[in-house]
Amino acid sequence: MDVPVRIPTGVKGFDEIIEGGLLPGKTYLLTGPPGSGKTTFSMHFLLEGARKGENTAYFSLIHDPLEAVKDMARFDPSVWSYVKSGKIFLQDYGKTLWKVAGKPPTWGSVLMSIREIAASQRVSRLVVDPITAIDFSNTNPAEKRAQLANFIRTIEEMGVTAILVAELTDLDKYTEEYYLAEGVIMLHYFMDDTVGDMVRGVQVLKMRRTRHETRIFPLKFTDRGLVVTQ
Repeated sequence: MDVPVRIPTGVKGFDEIIEGGLLPGKTYLLTGPPGSGKTTFSMHFLLEGARKGENTAYFSLIHDPLEAVKDMARFDPSVWSYVKSGKIFLQDYGKTLWKVAGKPPTWGSVLMSIREIAASQRVSRLVVDPITAIDFSNTNPAEKRAQLANFIRTIEEMGVTAILVAELTDLDKYTEEYYLAEGVIMLHYFMDDTVGDMVRGVQVLKMRRTRHETRIFPLKFTDRGLVVTQ
């Protein structure tokens, strides 16, 4: 049996719990509450690719993408050199799609832009942050699922490994992206009464063609960024 090729995420300790990394050319959902580390996790992923000579892209739907770079630079200042060289391409949709349309961007408009940029920049890794800012052009659940399925399939047909960041809104309700993504990584940020403090954790809810545990692993911010411990 052939062993699938894996690509590292750049998050220390995480790849060990998913058989060495992510499957290339697939789309993954990264979700969690505010402050859980979603953007930092995503920047680790892009920085790891840039270090290996890949072209990567960060598509920000709301915030100035430079803020994400500034946050990452606290842990690894080398991120600036990759941004300046274009190995980490930054796209600020907060200034384009939102202001031009005057309303949340649709899947179609974002997908068209991503396809153009990914092709022109020869991107192999990308992050869309957050996809929950994208509006559906149709309120019918079946149509929403079809639009998202087309969005994910188009990205995968380009051979790009993608992380779609989503704000966690309802723990009891899984939306379409949970079912359509190749894998679902959930970050946690909660009060641990045993230590009397807020703690972070990471949980792999789903990862196709991968043996993984579903328990929550401790996740910590260190002077080098996020670290997963066993």
